[in-house]
Amino acid sequence: MTLVMCGFEKNRYHCEYKCNYFIPFLESMNPTEEVTWRHIQQKDIRVFENYYKEHYKEFFLASYKYVRTPEAAQEIVNDVFVKIWEDAEKMTIESSLKAYIYRSVINRSINVLNKQKKELQNQRELAHLPEETYELKEIETNELKVKLYKAIDALPEQCKRVFLMSRFDNLKQQEIADKLGISIKTVKNHITHALKQLKNSTGYPAIILMSVLDIFFQQ
Repeated sequence: MTLVMCGFEKNRYHCEYKCNYFIPFLESMNPTEEVTWRHIQQKDIRVFENYYKEHYKEFFLASYKYVRTPEAAQEIVNDVFVKIWEDAEKMTIESSLKAYIYRSVINRSINVLNKQKKELQNQRELAHLPEETYELKEIETNELKVKLYKAIDALPEQCKRVFLMSRFDNLKQQEIADKLGISIKTVKNHITHALKQLKNSTGYPAIILMSVLDIFFQQ
């Protein structure tokens, strides 16, 4: 089995592209995914590689926002797919296939970040480096991103949907209300609740959170 490297990460400047970091709200596999997953479980290499090529870029981008290097993001995505290929026959996936892989990629990315921080701290202690190094600051910034992503991901589904449509799709409250078939008051309540939860999870005031979110998701 050969995993083909997407040419996307060959130029890291492409990663300035503003993408959607949150997958669609899929609670279970749709009919197409069910067929795809059944073929993968039966070791259909053609279906597996087609799925990998089709979705590689979005999983790569999701990982890249955490680890910040194309090489690490590529390795993480490939490791997740290899693990799925090896264990597919005995795996049970309750969510959509895309949601499962996305969560696996994010979890592995967070683990890599934690490992990097531990290694950097060990190196600093051995070399008697100053506490505030550039590399450590960068990792701490990534950790704040992780806190924000996890806090948003933990919001109730409708609240999360409204918040993402407002902040990252740049939709007006009336547009959100029309798309979801709810009142503007309900939209406002969801956004207020989301900001309150993010504030409680990160310790940042709402006004600062909005600026931080804008900066992070424009990178």
